[in-house]
Amino acid sequence: MTEQASRYMLIRADNFQSLPPMLLHHQQHTISYQVFGKGPALLFCLHGYGESGLEFAALGEQLGNDYTLVCPDLPLHGKTSWTDKSFEVDDLYSLLMALAADTTLSAYTTPGTTAPGTGPTPGSRFSIAGYSMGGRLALSLAEKYPAELAELILIAPDGLKINFWYWLTTQTNCGNRLFRKTMQRPAWLFRAMETARSLRLLNQSIYKFTHRFLDDPQQREDLYARWTFFRHFRPNKKRLQQLIRINRLRTLLFFGKFDRIITSRLGTRFAKDMGNETGIFLLEAGHRLLKPSNAATIAKIILSREEYPAGEK
Repeated sequence: MTEQASRYMLIRADNFQSLPPMLLHHQQHTISYQVFGKGPALLFCLHGYGESGLEFAALGEQLGNDYTLVCPDLPLHGKTSWTDKSFEVDDLYSLLMALAADTTLSAYTTPGTTAPGTGPTPGSRFSIAGYSMGGRLALSLAEKYPAELAELILIAPDGLKINFWYWLTTQTNCGNRLFRKTMQRPAWLFRAMETARSLRLLNQSIYKFTHRFLDDPQQREDLYARWTFFRHFRPNKKRLQQLIRINRLRTLLFFGKFDRIITSRLGTRFAKDMGNETGIFLLEAGHRLLKPSNAATIAKIILSREEYPAGEK
């Protein structure tokens, strides 16, 4: 392991913002990523919209003795440079395998072993965690590669329900054209949102959350590019449920009690009749579950090996 990687294990999470990322050249792309911990189990972590791998620093501090967390900046985020115009599930898998094979990572043994610089051996498995948008990517990966996963950890995950507006703007040509024009001239959308809020058709949390990504022209341009770019990640919920049961895949779902963006009801429906390998946990928080104040609670549950009767915990 490199000297830079070792530094990541010694510095507390509140100091990570000042650390430079690690870089991997993969095909024609440059992947920026963080490594937290030095445990025997390999855990890939996928961040939310507009964020970076640094979001998992606090969780990495709590899990670092048991897991090695590898947290890439997803394409169009952080310092990653992705030159292709498309990104699909196989591209994500290839990216993660390249990171696993990078010589900066130590061997992991869950349940197989991998020598540094070789990548996963046949039969070895890894865990995947996804927060918000990263949850949708993790779900899609689990659907295509379920036998290669040791655990699926979903933190306020997108992807458990098809959002009509996301479908319209990314899966249809006319909707995508309207989306582009709206991001260039959003005045009509702002008026519609203000009217909906005054009529109590749009709650304050979603109103503020939406304005966070629409007020600035660059943010609107990024929103169009990112939504369109990740359009191929469309997990099939029924197929996923079947695959999780068949593979007896340990699946943990975390939600915020006060989250108005992604509610725990979605997790309850998803986990219905899923068996004792699936657990749903409700935290005293909103949508931003990766805050340092939640890290110890989430880590304690991940490190436990209990069975999870159906229902929220």
